Amino acid sequence: MRVVKYGVVACVSLALHFSFYHSDIIKNIDYAIYDAISILVEKIEPTEGVSYTVIVDIDTKSIHQSGEWPWSRAKQAELIDKIDAMNPSAIGVNIFFPEADQENPFTLTKSIQQSRSVLSVYFQESFYTAPHCQELSYRNNIFVDMVTKYYAPAILCNHQLIQEYIMDYGFINAKVDSDGFFRRMPLFMGHNHNIFPSFALAILLSLDRDITIEGSNQFTILNHQVKMGLDSSVLLDFSTAKPRTISAIDLLDGRISPTELQGKIVILGSTVIGLSPTYLVSTHKKFSNIRLHTTLIDNILNDALHIQPEHDKKLNILFSLFLSMVVLFLLIKRWYVSMIILLFGTTVLSLIWLVSCYFNGTYISIGYFWAPFGSYFFMIALLFIVINIQEKQKFYEELRQSHSSTVESLSLVVAMRDDETGEHLRRTKNYIKILAEHLYQKGLYSKILNVDYIVYLYEAAPLHDIGKMGISDEILKKPGRYTPQEYEIMKEHPLLAKNVIEKVMKHYDKNIFLNVVYNIAYYHHERWDGKGYPVGLKEDAIPLEAQLMAIADVYDALISKRCYKEEYAYEKAESIIIEGRGGAFNPIIVDAFIELKENFREIAERYKDNTL
Repeated sequence: MRVVKYGVVACVSLALHFSFYHSDIIKNIDYAIYDAISILVEKIEPTEGVSYTVIVDIDTKSIHQSGEWPWSRAKQAELIDKIDAMNPSAIGVNIFFPEADQENPFTLTKSIQQSRSVLSVYFQESFYTAPHCQELSYRNNIFVDMVTKYYAPAILCNHQLIQEYIMDYGFINAKVDSDGFFRRMPLFMGHNHNIFPSFALAILLSLDRDITIEGSNQFTILNHQVKMGLDSSVLLDFSTAKPRTISAIDLLDGRISPTELQGKIVILGSTVIGLSPTYLVSTHKKFSNIRLHTTLIDNILNDALHIQPEHDKKLNILFSLFLSMVVLFLLIKRWYVSMIILLFGTTVLSLIWLVSCYFNGTYISIGYFWAPFGSYFFMIALLFIVINIQEKQKFYEELRQSHSSTVESLSLVVAMRDDETGEHLRRTKNYIKILAEHLYQKGLYSKILNVDYIVYLYEAAPLHDIGKMGISDEILKKPGRYTPQEYEIMKEHPLLAKNVIEKVMKHYDKNIFLNVVYNIAYYHHERWDGKGYPVGLKEDAIPLEAQLMAIADVYDALISKRCYKEEYAYEKAESIIIEGRGGAFNPIIVDAFIELKENFREIAERYKDNTL
């Protein structure tokens, strides 16, 4: 049975890892871990870097003060000329010009050519685009060996009179991850067997014609090595220095010093909502499309990019599966300490490895290890708890049965010495049980009585006369009445029981069952009026279990035949108990007895003595 159980767990582990790898759940967990480690590392070692970029923004202020939108091509050309006159290192124009200018068709084209501005294009899925856009090929497809998973059937580009006269352009596409946050930017996309660079990379390419391509996912530009994932994407660091943003109208009106743009990479565009999309990053800040590209440029020039190798995801899943099987083996062997050491050790070592790789520019997708392994370990922990509970229940049940058998055997020995029978034991423990249950159901003695306590009463009742083991047979089995001296000796049996039980309780002083046995055996001859023995306790100073036992014991003695007496009829025994209300017995318990008379008779008949 156990082999089947563990075999099922192994199969579940395989299914768990397979489903995790192909689900968005593990992706989102991995994204969250990446965000957390980014924040952690930034606090430990803040990013040191400068911004090489400036944004010239056709913002709400520019549109409002100019009094028109869209701006004419002449005005846009004027803006590009003014930027170029301030000697920036490069200019990127994050604006599409898909239509021809009917008035001055070559004005904007001339400004773009003279300033060597980099234009933007956009890859799309199904919309019709002009034939000249579909036929684009970036620099004779110099990136043909680059590997990317991003391909699109169509390109939205600029008007032919503009597009055919520019050398540098790049796509501005950006896409959020499955959890809705933006983290990564593809550096290359494909179309018609041609590979194109991103807008930000195209701007840098305008500064470095001699880019060094090193394999399918690595290149060097402006003396900065760039590594990409197998899908050609990189993870952006949004904690780098923020670029300066200049309002386009301020630049047109001459309110900007030339030194503001000199030597900078300038990107012209608009951050106005509705004109440019915005993206939510993991810090819950919104970035415009322009900011994404300035961030990418600054990341490259500050060597702040990170990559997420695709193969790390598979390796982590496989490693998690391997360790899961190790955990299952340790569980089968019951090496629980080793399981905890394995969990702690792998967590610490993987965290160290994660941070170390992150500092070296690689995120190792640790979520693909932590998520399935953590889930599996949690499942194993639950299984262990269930197995442990089942085994403990089985152990305690066996122990309880052994305990009950021992108590019953010991009680029977006492009863036989007292010329009583095993049926006497069954009757008295059932009497005390129904009395206790009746009081419990009525809410009486609620601070004492509960379900477990009633079980202890039921099991302890047969030991009420255990002290008689110390009384000699001459007295214990004597027919007829005791002499005063013999009666005094007989009255010592509660004290003898007390001495025996106290010795046992030295080793088990917090055992509830022994405490109940002690109170029953020592105090069950006390009377409500204080005239009982051996202590002479009165009323509720007498333990409740002893009060219950007193009625049960007296009633059974009255209705039972002994060598020194005949049995009493039920009616007479009941009247004697009732007469003892407030004298020998607790009035509350007597009232309960009156309500349970028929039950007492039923118990007496069910366990009636067959022999003397």
